[in-house]
Amino acid sequence: MEPAMNPRFQPVVRSERAMEQIRRPHLSYWRDSWRRLRQNVLAMLGLIFIVMIAILSIFGPMLSEYEYNEQNLQTGRNLAPSAEHWFGTDDLGRDVFVRVCEGGRISLTIGLAAALIDLIIGVIYGGIAGYRGGRTGEVMMRIVDVLWGLPYLLTVILLLVILPPGMGTIIIALTVTGWLNMARLVRGQVLQLKEQEYVLAAQTLGATTARLLFKHLIPNAMGPIIIMLTLTVPSAIFAESFLSFLGLGVQAPVASWGTMINDSLVTVLSGEWWRLFFPALFLCLTMLAFNAFGDGLRDALDPKLRK
Repeated sequence: MEPAMNPRFQPVVRSERAMEQIRRPHLSYWRDSWRRLRQNVLAMLGLIFIVMIAILSIFGPMLSEYEYNEQNLQTGRNLAPSAEHWFGTDDLGRDVFVRVCEGGRISLTIGLAAALIDLIIGVIYGGIAGYRGGRTGEVMMRIVDVLWGLPYLLTVILLLVILPPGMGTIIIALTVTGWLNMARLVRGQVLQLKEQEYVLAAQTLGATTARLLFKHLIPNAMGPIIIMLTLTVPSAIFAESFLSFLGLGVQAPVASWGTMINDSLVTVLSGEWWRLFFPALFLCLTMLAFNAFGDGLRDALDPKLRK
């Protein structure tokens, strides 16, 4: 005698058509990474803030009637934030809001330029060292080890003292040894990928070294490369601000977050807090936004976390 069937349960009717039906569309690696990145609230907030800072740096000075180096020594010195001067003024009567926007433009330009140069040099150098291997790779990596032994900050300061001041000098100083991390990362990725079957097949078909690097190896290592790029930008921005704080960065009357912080240190005790607060706030939030976005991007591009 068969047991009575529970009315809450119904037998599943299986058919070959139903079993072969695609339940959901196929997601590529990059689409799945973007989906996981959107689910990371902190990373998306960091990305939104980065975009806002970029827009404010470009179009912010247009919202004010003042210029970043326009002085008003008669009636505009050290004014507190108001409807006329949103972030107040400094000891020369210059509008702090416009100078913060100009400082963001300088810092973002230097940070992005230094990161892109590190990317280009590091990818090419590390890719060649990893793919060629042997004696060539050993010699190239020993050069990297020698450069790695140089004190980074001391090298940058020495170059800034020798070369004429300017944004170009700062970018050159930051990138002289800044590409070493990228080169090491790319070399490690290429060493892992060059033994894959598709690389061996391309070699068998007669692909050149350049085609193997830029068509097969480098594109498959773009995940770690992009992550390193997003973490290089805040490091370059902080280095530029620190050098400007020491007086080795951009020179007056050009505005920079570092120079604004340096100029306002002696005025904090006298109650002019806005001169230090706003550039320091934007610098800290920009660093936090880039780091949060970089961490979220690292999690999104990690194939081990893909579902």
